Amino acid sequence: MSQNDVPPSIPANGPTSTANGTGAGPDPSHSSSTGGTQFPPLPDAPPSHHVGAGWSAAHPIPTVQGYKAAKERHQKEADEYASIVAKRAQEAEDRQRAAEAKDDEEAPEGDTGKVVGDEKNAAKANQDKSTEPSAGRGANEKSRLMEQMNANKLKPTERLEKMPKGERRVRDPTTGGEIIVKDAHPKDFDPTRPAYQGSNILYHAFPPPAPPSATALRTKLRSLQYGVAASMFFVWLSVAFGSGLGKLIWRTVLCSTVGFALMTVLSIVERGFEKEVERVRHDMGRQRGEAFSPPTPESVEWLNGLIKLVWGLVDPSLFISVADMVEDILQQSLPGFVDAVRITDLGQGVNPLRVTSIRALPDQPGDANYPKTGWIDEGNDFIKSKDTSGNEITEEQAGDYYNFEVAFSYAALPGQGAHLRAKNIHLLIEFFIGMYDWLHIPIPIWIQVEQIFGVVRLRIQFIPEPPYVRNLTFALCGVPAVEVSAIPMSKHLPNVLDLPFISSFVKMGIAAGTAELAVPKSMTLNIQEMLSGAAVGDTRAIGVFLITIHHCEGLSAQDNNGLSDPYVVLAYAKFGKPLYSTRIILADLNPVFEETAVLLVTMDEVRAKEDLSAMLWDSDKMSADDLVGRVQIPVAELMQEPNKMIKREDHLMGFEDSNDMPGKLVWSVGYFGKAPLLKELERGPTVEEAKDAPTPPKSPPEMEMLPHDKAPNPAKKDLPPAPPDVQKTKPDPQWPSGVLSIILHQVNNLERQDLKGASGDREGEAGQDTDEPSEQSDNLPSGYGEFIVNDDLVYKTRVKQYTTNPYFEAGTEVFVRDWENTVVRVVIRDSRLREADPILGIVSVRLSEVFAEASSVTQSYAIVEGIGFGKANISFAFRGVKTTLPPNLRGWDTGTLEIGDARIDIDPKNTSLFEPRPLRLRVVSSESTEVMPKKEADVNGNTISWQMDMLRLPVYARYQSSIVFEVGKVGGPLALAGVSNKPEAIAVLWMQDLTDDIEQEVKLPVLVGKDLATLRLNAINDQTAKYHDFTVVGTLTAKIKLDSGLDEDHEKLRLSQSRRHAFEAYDHIEGEAEVAAKQAHFADDGVIDKQEQKEIDKAHKRQLESRGRGPAQIKAYRTVKWMNKGLKDRLPGNKPKTREPSIQTEA
Repeated sequence: MSQNDVPPSIPANGPTSTANGTGAGPDPSHSSSTGGTQFPPLPDAPPSHHVGAGWSAAHPIPTVQGYKAAKERHQKEADEYASIVAKRAQEAEDRQRAAEAKDDEEAPEGDTGKVVGDEKNAAKANQDKSTEPSAGRGANEKSRLMEQMNANKLKPTERLEKMPKGERRVRDPTTGGEIIVKDAHPKDFDPTRPAYQGSNILYHAFPPPAPPSATALRTKLRSLQYGVAASMFFVWLSVAFGSGLGKLIWRTVLCSTVGFALMTVLSIVERGFEKEVERVRHDMGRQRGEAFSPPTPESVEWLNGLIKLVWGLVDPSLFISVADMVEDILQQSLPGFVDAVRITDLGQGVNPLRVTSIRALPDQPGDANYPKTGWIDEGNDFIKSKDTSGNEITEEQAGDYYNFEVAFSYAALPGQGAHLRAKNIHLLIEFFIGMYDWLHIPIPIWIQVEQIFGVVRLRIQFIPEPPYVRNLTFALCGVPAVEVSAIPMSKHLPNVLDLPFISSFVKMGIAAGTAELAVPKSMTLNIQEMLSGAAVGDTRAIGVFLITIHHCEGLSAQDNNGLSDPYVVLAYAKFGKPLYSTRIILADLNPVFEETAVLLVTMDEVRAKEDLSAMLWDSDKMSADDLVGRVQIPVAELMQEPNKMIKREDHLMGFEDSNDMPGKLVWSVGYFGKAPLLKELERGPTVEEAKDAPTPPKSPPEMEMLPHDKAPNPAKKDLPPAPPDVQKTKPDPQWPSGVLSIILHQVNNLERQDLKGASGDREGEAGQDTDEPSEQSDNLPSGYGEFIVNDDLVYKTRVKQYTTNPYFEAGTEVFVRDWENTVVRVVIRDSRLREADPILGIVSVRLSEVFAEASSVTQSYAIVEGIGFGKANISFAFRGVKTTLPPNLRGWDTGTLEIGDARIDIDPKNTSLFEPRPLRLRVVSSESTEVMPKKEADVNGNTISWQMDMLRLPVYARYQSSIVFEVGKVGGPLALAGVSNKPEAIAVLWMQDLTDDIEQEVKLPVLVGKDLATLRLNAINDQTAKYHDFTVVGTLTAKIKLDSGLDEDHEKLRLSQSRRHAFEAYDHIEGEAEVAAKQAHFADDGVIDKQEQKEIDKAHKRQLESRGRGPAQIKAYRTVKWMNKGLKDRLPGNKPKTREPSIQTEA
């Protein structure tokens, strides 16, 4: 309950709080002078999760294991709460006894009669109050009064034992107050505990009490079990001995088996009888409510009648998202011997949920401080929602809010026939039992929901425009109680075996899912958008942070050599997950980074009052990295000056704000919001749209006008134009950089190609199967999706096991530097064990074509260039941000660097430091190295030049990588052995300075110095010269071109799995075609030599294997190839040289 509802006093026996926050509890704001009796402050409720947001790193798929850990944490909170309440109750009793003793000493003798009279009047008032109608009062009133009278005689430990178990304090996300909740339990709805007395009146106990005869019968069944056990024991004593050891063992086994079988049968009968009694009790309550609803003033029965009418008319496909959530949770929580789980059927039946009570909550219209600021924009007054034209949406704050609490229940219909079970809520789940992936045995389990009990709090926003409702926010008060039964193999079998392990596992999965909706968490539905049928139209990100890490000064030494190996990590402080990491600069206390990063900003960060955190770490090889210092700035502060970069110098602090650390960070931060769409870029309606558009209604004066009459006031109809429609307005070319949203909704009719050879007589037979894919096929794929943006894998969905219609509803948002030059590939793969995941199909699109007429597109695309078929339903949306990056920062992060002839012009003043002579030239990237020997160097005066063919260096992460030109070599540690590996001079090219696909002549300073190993990692500018000892001896000039995207040169690198998957997608779409076009010219000279024929055969074999043909049709061949690849990857020296960026995923 809200703290506004908490009674001002605490009864002597502790709080009278009831389950799920509907009863009274102690005032959380009460403070005591005695230590240990004050309630700790509660944190704010987390931001509400919005429907359709999907799983992400910030909102991962819940698991049963995670739910169990949360239950343990909640139990600790409940124990702490009960302990404080018991102490406070004891203090209240002590104060009351002290006050009574003081009153007895001070009261005059003549006032005794008056005191007695007052007590009698109070007792009479309480007696009159107790006669008010309420469910469950009567016989239990006496026991409740007796407990209250004897409360003062209890010891503190005994009082703690009698406290309600499992109750804890949480923040209610609907009202913003503090409430006392506990996870629901069927006993909370027992008629002896009238927990739910809301604004409606319950004249009858809910559910009706069980008849005493049922209790007696259960007792007899349990006694019969004990009697059977005792009888079999005496039978065994009578016949087991005296006939030899063999007969003793035989008769012991026989008696044990018979006894166990009889007790099992009786136990099954008892459990079935208990379930049937519960069903009958709830059915009696249901029938009573339906039969006497008009004369009986129970305010929820009219609503139950409406729910029953609508329940059977609802399309079961609306519950696909619920089944998908339960399936994801079960899949993430499977035990080792179960390979996969799949929900193949979900039905709501005709037996609906029932509302047991409704009550209004505080903070209604007319109350003080209504509406609370936390309900409007989550309390962030300075951040307003905006429409597509960039105007603030004032309607978000319009209307009224209504808060209420609903207690609901569900019970399966009595009876066990197949026709009755189909009327209840049910699921058909298939568990795939596997043995090292060599076989998959599907075991269908019929899951029937037996009981549901719970309480939910809701806040509805009413608005003056149709449909008159905008946002619905709801939060469960504790995890609802759910009981299910699991019947193996078929729904038509009798319920003779309720599998406890399966039912418990499913029940825990449902509990883990509902726990994500329990206070203090909540969920918000935009009813207005749902009823209007609005498609995915806008991005969740409201803008971006553009951050440039310039340099650091005066860092503390973390290593034994008196230096550190620093790098910077950017993150949101509360979320904690690293979102960007700079390169590591070795052995430097004054590193110069000059790296630029982009972080997306959503309303979640604003509502959570996040801080932008920049953390400096010292990289260590053999131990965990050490914190050098950190800087934290509130997101709200950075957003107060939008659309401009602000340079900052912040001193470092430790983990605690008061713990200062040496050094400072110099960086630039700017918040850039989404750019509005332009109305002039909105396309006109098509012919079909114009026909379907409704004719504007005429006003009454216009309807009475004659053809030549003058309009009374035509200006009154000139309303402001509607904001641009994202589905009809293309992005503004002025803002090429922005936020791209990709959502994979579903893949329809997904199947593998079946190209097995036909055996026997093939005459007249169809060559291939043309039937629709079946869920019962043996060739079912386990599909998942990968999103590749500009040849970089950025997102991976969860695996949907063994289904031809995987429902994902998964997506991500990424920053793209130039949408007109961006290529997106959505790859659908088949998840397999002990072999590489093959590509079922690819959707490859250019954003310039997708957004030619709209900023948001939802379309069905055929997947191609794989071993499968299907159509993927995908949504793309783009919104530009108000910043224009320079051309060199609008390229791809992956590419190939082409380097032509190079020369070094040495300054005549520095020939003593660097003498012109033939020298070796090494071109080093983070991925590969090319060497030009000194015999190919040509010296002309003070110029050294190298004539070379075009060098091609494949690169990844080009915006934080460099190309180092190493000139010459001097004695290193192995110089005595004739090995020299240190360069005499270096020139460093940072690839962020290059513009894609343009040949440029670059001039780089040639540097000499004592510590070139550290210098090569720093950006070279005035700040570098301030703390690093080096001399510029000349200039290196070279012709360089950066080709964007992957090519065949990247295949030579040691790739990690994500980069290998990105290359395979490129190879299927572009690579194989480019190789074929290249090999088509092999015969131009009239002959194909041996090397060319070898390349042709290699390319042909590779194409066959990539499409599952040739030897790749055999599973053993695919497994051996997968094992061979795994062994090579684990050999020393075969790991990728650079750290791969983490891939976003749902799981």
